[in-house]
Amino acid sequence: MAELLTRDLTVIAGKATLVRAANLSLRTGELVALLGPNGAGKTSLLRSALGLEKRATGSALLNGADSERLSPMQRARQVAYLPQQRPLAWPNTVRDVIALGRFAYGAAPGRLSAADAEAVDRAIGVCDLSTLTERQADTLSGGELARVHCARAFAAEAPLLVADEPVAALDPRHQFRIMDMMRTFVNDGGGALVVLHDIALAARYADRMVWMKDAEIVADGSPEDTLTTERMAEIYGVRARIDGRSVEIEGAI
Repeated sequence: MAELLTRDLTVIAGKATLVRAANLSLRTGELVALLGPNGAGKTSLLRSALGLEKRATGSALLNGADSERLSPMQRARQVAYLPQQRPLAWPNTVRDVIALGRFAYGAAPGRLSAADAEAVDRAIGVCDLSTLTERQADTLSGGELARVHCARAFAAEAPLLVADEPVAALDPRHQFRIMDMMRTFVNDGGGALVVLHDIALAARYADRMVWMKDAEIVADGSPEDTLTTERMAEIYGVRARIDGRSVEIEGAI
């Protein structure tokens, strides 16, 4: 079982506390939604948990190893990371962008081993991109490009996936497509931690919901246990109607 674990993790920038004493876990076999308003500390928590942002106190372990001490290749073999900003530095074909997911194994576009090529082909199939492999990535729609970035992450064949707002700015159909792929990845034995702003989408797909506000984790549990009208008011300042995993936002408080 692969595991990402933080204990009392605190991140400070200047005089601002971005994350305060956060206890977070991700294991294979679960899809975890990380929720909270803008500025709650979600991205800093993810980056510090992965060892990409320095922590002030606490610990962050990736499969038992201090995440800050891992090399980029060691980290990439254990967890695939999709950040909020995913710029393409230069025009590449879709296949070459996906092949970047094999970096952890020493591969590069145009220089793939048979195993690397097979992993890329599997990711292309999972993300339904076979008709787009020779397109330039900078000519794709937002939904198509989101699937390409997911395929790049899946190509790494790491047991864990951390994705920061992978469905931002997508229409509902493409949001469902991306989350279906995340769910399939988990059902096939992976573990996914996904930052989402759509609470209904999170409730539909997540096994566990982790709620943040003002740099702190304030709740962590199943949708049935943590998704309440009181929590929606506390976290987002909105009135909501909750029926099981269904959420209807009625307005601001």
